[in-house]
Amino acid sequence: MRTSTSAGRYAPLIALLCLALSATARAEVDDRGNLPPPGPQPLTATPPTTDRDAAKKGGVPPPQDPDKLASDGFQIGERDPNAYAIVSVSRGLSTHRPMYVLPAAYGRGVEGLDTEMEFQISAKQRLFASNFFFGYTQKSFWQIYDQERSRPFRETNYNPEFFYRWTPDPEIWHHWGLDVGLEHESNGQTLPDSRSWNRLYITPFQAKGRNLRYIKFWYRLPEDRKDDPMDPKGDDNPDIYRFMGYAEAHIQRQLGGGSLGDLMVRGNPSTGKGAISLNYTWPSNDGYMFYMLRLFHGYGESLIDYNRSITRIGFGFAFTR
Repeated sequence: MRTSTSAGRYAPLIALLCLALSATARAEVDDRGNLPPPGPQPLTATPPTTDRDAAKKGGVPPPQDPDKLASDGFQIGERDPNAYAIVSVSRGLSTHRPMYVLPAAYGRGVEGLDTEMEFQISAKQRLFASNFFFGYTQKSFWQIYDQERSRPFRETNYNPEFFYRWTPDPEIWHHWGLDVGLEHESNGQTLPDSRSWNRLYITPFQAKGRNLRYIKFWYRLPEDRKDDPMDPKGDDNPDIYRFMGYAEAHIQRQLGGGSLGDLMVRGNPSTGKGAISLNYTWPSNDGYMFYMLRLFHGYGESLIDYNRSITRIGFGFAFTR
């Protein structure tokens, strides 16, 4: 039986969430200290200067250095105002994967109450002026409504990664890019609930206009098999490939009214196991957050459930998408 953990122990986790949100929500100000108008702002490395802004200052907009734009492949947001979180880059922390809080996530078959809170934080840091990045994503399932068991965290997955991003000239390569990296994912549990794996991956992506497409292919680094499941050395989940497969495909489409649809499909054709998810987000009235509806069906929603099929629907708020 798994031991219930008091939610009070996770106060640092909540602090980390607040820190991540504040770091990714910093707003630019003009020379007079004014904030930008409300609403979602383009994800640009450097806010563009318009002719109107230059006229107010009594000057002309400074010319952009074409050589710099050609040599820096990370100007996706500047060249394409419809940039996406996973391909955006800025000074300091950048958005990476979606960050959201779903206060009500209902799914049958999980251990504990059917309704729980699900949230995810994610960010990446460009390492100096190189094309290398460090990323971190954390996804938690909190049994916040289970008062009898002291509202434990049912599962948390920790996912650090290190990757290289190649983004050639978008006019020649039609906005295609490539990530090559190494990632670790684990749930931080003790045996027999420990789950983890290490993967090498390659991800071609295209961020163009209203669409983002990418396919992530991976190779799991092998671990020693163990005869005793309670042996701390060896593979805790040797059959994870049967349920998670070797790749997953994502398609994001910007829809009307500032809404966005995000479809994910993955699986192993040889076993017929896999998963599908759909996220739909639309902006709040003030434009600073998004409402989010999430649907999931299949295996691997979390590491502890990698071999258990779950159907879930959740509603809440997204901070990045």
